[in-house]
Parts: sequence; structure tokens; C-alpha cells
Amino acid sequence: MSELEYTSRTYADVVRDLMTTLTGGTVRESTTAPANGPLTLGTLASRPIRRVSYLEGVTDVGGTAVPVQFTSADFDLEDTDNDGQPDSIVFRKNGRKPIPGSPLTVNYYPAHISRPVPLTDLNVGSVVRTILETVGRELAQSEQYLDTVYRSAFLETAEGTALDKVVALIGVRRLPARHPLAGVRFSRSAATGGRITIPAGTVVTDASTPPARYSTVMDLTLEAGEQSRSVLTAGVSTDTPVVDAGALDRLETSIGGVSDVSNPDAAFREAAVESDESLRLRARGALHGTVRGTLDALRFGLMSIPGVKAVELTEWPNGQPGVVRADVAYERADPALEEVVRKRIDELRPAGIRVETGPATRRTVRAEVKLVLAGTGVSGAELNRLTSGVEARVTEKLVDLAPGAPIRMAALTAAALADPLIVDAEISLLDPAAPPGAPIILQPGEVLDVQRPFMFPPPQAERTESGAVATVADIDMVLPVALQTGVLLADAITAIQLAVDTHLAARGPTNPLTLAGLASALQTNPLFGLVREQASIVVESGGQFVQLLDEQGSFTPAAGERLRRRTLDVHEVVS
Repeated sequence: MSELEYTSRTYADVVRDLMTTLTGGTVRESTTAPANGPLTLGTLASRPIRRVSYLEGVTDVGGTAVPVQFTSADFDLEDTDNDGQPDSIVFRKNGRKPIPGSPLTVNYYPAHISRPVPLTDLNVGSVVRTILETVGRELAQSEQYLDTVYRSAFLETAEGTALDKVVALIGVRRLPARHPLAGVRFSRSAATGGRITIPAGTVVTDASTPPARYSTVMDLTLEAGEQSRSVLTAGVSTDTPVVDAGALDRLETSIGGVSDVSNPDAAFREAAVESDESLRLRARGALHGTVRGTLDALRFGLMSIPGVKAVELTEWPNGQPGVVRADVAYERADPALEEVVRKRIDELRPAGIRVETGPATRRTVRAEVKLVLAGTGVSGAELNRLTSGVEARVTEKLVDLAPGAPIRMAALTAAALADPLIVDAEISLLDPAAPPGAPIILQPGEVLDVQRPFMFPPPQAERTESGAVATVADIDMVLPVALQTGVLLADAITAIQLAVDTHLAARGPTNPLTLAGLASALQTNPLFGLVREQASIVVESGGQFVQLLDEQGSFTPAAGERLRRRTLDVHEVVS
């Protein structure tokens, strides 16, 4: 038994130990089961021994460690060193055996008793036996009381008022009767994979002023492929309003990968006080918020501050040991908010570690969105409403990016397609300070500022005014290039993609697609030269395939048909 561990004895154990002690034996000495061979008793305090009266340990039953009392049917006491004194326990071949390395508890009688035993009548009903059993009952009861005291100090085993005192150490109180509760469902973004963890204490609110605030009572994990899960939330105070179904629709602090939240049913007030088990679940989650001195504690502590949008932590910035850099993205510039962040860092930072903080660098981008609309499309006020919605949804995705986070175009496209009137969307991000066509890659400590309004070229429609279906032709291209000295292939690919998309968008019934025409559009770029004799274009339209080669073949789009780049293979040809 560990020095920091307490285990009470049963009444039967207490009486057995008392009887053994009264008759000159030694009780509850510990030893360790050998890996193989006999159990040598050379470490016992009162050796040599005459008889083992009790041996307890654990044995393997179907892969499970089961406590067991070994009997004379399981072992023999033998003299293995031939000195005339028993010194080892040998477990029988067909008997039960302890798990190698497991602890054993042994009661035994020494070979030499230092003084005679004054009392020998231990028969049931005798005066000695009756007094001994009475004392044993009181001892066993006292040990049970001590066990209750011991268990009352731990979150897992404390009960009632003892549990209230344990959880009070981490600032948690039992919810009283009539406290508002609500079930809230968290849903995953369609473009996000992997596991998403929503920590206990995550606050959801409604649109009222001031908002009704409910916090999750336990951690919630959306496994990979799991679209949504529900968790119980509790009002942050007893006076929190009881909200209607669907009112809790926003996160106080955004969580990456979570697209929306909602309470399917109206909130309610619990009739009884919070149970011990529910309080334990809530306290376990609260432990995450009380941890100090770790990067996770620092990250979650800063993210819980209203007005902080994202945090990126970097250990050993620029190779400096003992330093952590915190790049904080704020929803708005606010000196008072920055002071709150500095105080929170002082509360949570590891001892002896310096945390350098500063606002994340902001990079301005502007988006161009090409839309394909259902049916014959819309115009006027309805088109303005549609583009405004796309702009708002895409902007929300971009500004929510953490410092240095990757920009996932699939997530932006999914946000644009949320309107049922939009059947396709192509989004391009442009940096006014970068060369045209340069990819937008956020650097560590850098967040986006989105320039509005977006650029929306005239949208295309699925159908023409005459009712004909506006079809799409998919284009697959193989474009070998010879690069100029010092030009990287990645730079050439970016420029080619932009030129190809522009050229395809201009094709129509009077402007057919040819390889020669595409080559002419590309030859104005000084970065590379197209190797026309090795290039090819394959067009798939209406289930038919057309191949375009140098000076051979052309494709004329039908009225309303749009050319869409499907694959583009650009590779360098070395002469």
C-alpha cells in the first residue's frame, strides 16, 4: 500500500489480524510475487517462519487481475537452502498463482515466539473470542469512517457537502433548483475534417441585449465524419433568462470547424438541485480552465476574452529559449482590450517564461467572385441581395482565420453556395500590394483584412432567355513550358492559370477555342514560352470529347455554354 493511499479493512480482516496477533503471529507484511520459481521469504521481519496463516494477492483470470486468498491447496512452505528452517513459498503446478511482480500480503507465525501466549481459548463463544470480535467490530467501523473521510477529499469519490467543498477549490458551485438549462447542438463546417473539441465552459448566446449566456457543462468532441452533437448548457447565473427554441444561435468565442449552434428545444428550469454525478462532470471540465503554465492554458485563457478573435503561440521565436510569442488577432483596435490580454498572460504564463505579445500583422485582400445562378438568373435588387449575402459569408470565413492559418478555397466556395440560387462559384483572392496572380499565403502572426465590396463580374445563368440549358464544357490541358532563366515553375503556373481562365471566359459561339488562340494569349508573358508541339487540350461537352492540338482542331461553345478549367498540367521542358 502506498504511503499516500488509505485502504480500510473489513470486519473479517480485522478479526483475523487480531486473532493472529493475540496468538503470537505477525500480520500484514508485504512482499512481491516472483517472475518464476519459489517466493523467498528472506525479507520478512520475524523470519525464520514456522507457518503461513494467510496469503493474499491477485491472480490472472482471463486477462483480468482478480483479488484472491491463496490457501494450502495453492502453495507449500519449503526449506530451499537446507538449513532446517522453512524459507520459501512454492506455488503448486495445478494451483492458483499470483501475477508476477504483483504485491502479496502475508500473515505468519515466527519459528521462535519471544514470549508465551497467555490466552489460548479462541473457540467461538469463549470470553476471549467474544471480546476480540467486539473490539474488531469497533475497529472495522472506525476504519470505514476514516475511509469516508479519505474519499471525501477527491472529486471522483466525494459526496454531498464534501463534494461541494472539493469543487469550490476550482470555483465551481452546485446548481440550485430552478437554475436555467438548455440542450445545445454544435454542427461541423462541411469543409472541416478531423476531430473538433468544444471545451467545457464554452459560452453560447442569443440576439437579445444584454444577451442570455449559457455555458457548456462538459467537454464535447465531434469525431471525424460526425456532423453534429448536443450537450447540456447551464445559464451563467440563476437569473439568466429562459430562452425559446432556436434562440441560442451564436458562439461568444468562435471555435475553428464549428459552423453553427442552436438549441432545438426551449430552455427549462431544473426542479431539483444538481446531482453529485452532474456536478462531477461539470467540475472535470472546469479543471481545464484552472490549469496554469501550459500553452493550452494560455491559448484558451486568451481566447475566452471577448474581443479576441484568434491567438497564435510560438515557442522559441527566433531561437530565443525561455520566450513564447503570442500573436493576438483582435476584432477591433482597443487599448483597454490589449491591457486585459496582458493581465491574463501574467496570470497564466509559466514561471520563468517571458511572453512577448503584440497584435497580429494585418494583410489586406480583395475577393473576386464569379457566380453561376440557377435558372435564368436574377437581376436588380434580388441580385444585389444575393451578392451581399455571398460577400458577408465569405468575409466571415476570412476574418475568422487564425494568424498564419491556411486559406482553404473549398470552405469559401461552400460559404458562397449556401444560397440555393447559386449553383456554382469561383473565388479568387487578390492582394493589392502583391504582383497579379501571386498566391495568398498567410505568414505566422498574420491575419486578413478583407476589402469590401467584392468584385462580382456579371453572373452567368444555367439557362438562356429562350429556355435552353446553359451547359458547362470541362477543359483538360497539358501545357509544357520552357522557363526563362531564374523563373520558378510555381510562378509560371500561377500566371498561366490566370491567363487560361481569362481566355476561356471570353470564348463563345463567335470565338471558338483553339490551341493556337490560347498560345497567343500566353505568349505575352515574359516568364515562359509554351512548347506548342507538345501541348494539348481535351474538351468534354455533352458526353463528347474533342482534342485540340497545335494547328489542329477547334471547339465552338454553344449558346450559353461555359468553358470550365478542370485540370491543368504545366511542366517544364528542358532542352
